Amino acid sequence: MSDLNNHPTAPPPGQVKDPLFERSEMVKEIVSSDPGFLIRWGNFFFVLILTLIGLACWFIKYPNSIEASAKLTSINAPKPVVSQRAGKLLKLGISENEKVSEGQVLGHIEAIASHDEVIKLSSDIEDIQALIEENNLQGLKQLFQGGFKQLGELQPAYQAFLQAFLSFRDYYADGFYIRKSDMLKKDLENLKRLNRHLNIQKTLQEQDLAITQKTFDVNESLKQHQVISDLDYRREQSKLINKKLAIPQINADILMNTSQQNEKTKDIMELENVINQQKLIFQQAVNTFQSQVEEWKKQYTLIAPVSGMVAFASFIQENQQVQGNQTICFVHPENSQYFAEIVIPQSNLGKAAPGQQVLLKFPSYPFHEYGSVQGKI
Repeated sequence: MSDLNNHPTAPPPGQVKDPLFERSEMVKEIVSSDPGFLIRWGNFFFVLILTLIGLACWFIKYPNSIEASAKLTSINAPKPVVSQRAGKLLKLGISENEKVSEGQVLGHIEAIASHDEVIKLSSDIEDIQALIEENNLQGLKQLFQGGFKQLGELQPAYQAFLQAFLSFRDYYADGFYIRKSDMLKKDLENLKRLNRHLNIQKTLQEQDLAITQKTFDVNESLKQHQVISDLDYRREQSKLINKKLAIPQINADILMNTSQQNEKTKDIMELENVINQQKLIFQQAVNTFQSQVEEWKKQYTLIAPVSGMVAFASFIQENQQVQGNQTICFVHPENSQYFAEIVIPQSNLGKAAPGQQVLLKFPSYPFHEYGSVQGKI
């Protein structure tokens, strides 16, 4: 109790305050007033800002780039159109981004021969090959009616081919050997018809012989019974012998007819063999001449290797001098799909991921201006 009494107690009202219970005006103001918003929620907002900064650092990547060389290629790569020899470009029948078809003539390089005549000649040769494959030799008469006069470098080859064509003319429709073959086939048909008549005649003779044989048998029986005279019996016997002689004669005629048919068939086969040999010789001449024409077209014309869209490799125009093995343009196939092969250093593999955007930069020939295209990994 003494200890409790020794501690100071609050003075009663109206009395002087003890210094322990006195406060300064600043402390009173702090203690008596409510704390502000920032003081109450400051720690929370501080932690929230730190969290947002951490999340931003996680999701927002540092702008980093990987530089590497790339090789642009395609599943169906563009096909170049190359001039095979140097010369003046007489005609250019295409423009940028124009669609062309496979085998289309894109331009003419200066030559002695007329390009139009050579192209027409090439078309006629293809028609000849189609007619030969179809065995439609009748259509060959309609070819080479007007002739060709400006074949230049191809003139010697054309003369050799024309000689083979004229020699083969006797072997196709309305030719000497075809007419001879038709006559032999008609003779063979007549022999077959004659053979049918001979067989009919033989059948009738055999029937007549059977009747005569029965008549003779009756007369022979009558002779044995002394009903008819010896003269009548001999007459009937002579008739029977004559009927029997007719059968071997008809058989001989049939045999001779069969032999004649075999001879005609042999002649037709030999003639057809000659015609087929000449056909093969002429077909070989056609193939040889076609290869010579195609080689000329390869040297003096620009031909689209595939169907697609034209893109010039450089500025080109008519009457311009081109060099041998010079790339004139490219033909982009319509189903082309392009992709780039990029070699990324091993140290940067962790920075690349599927679906990332890729920026490709490449020089544009011939001005070497850099263009760009975007893609994905």
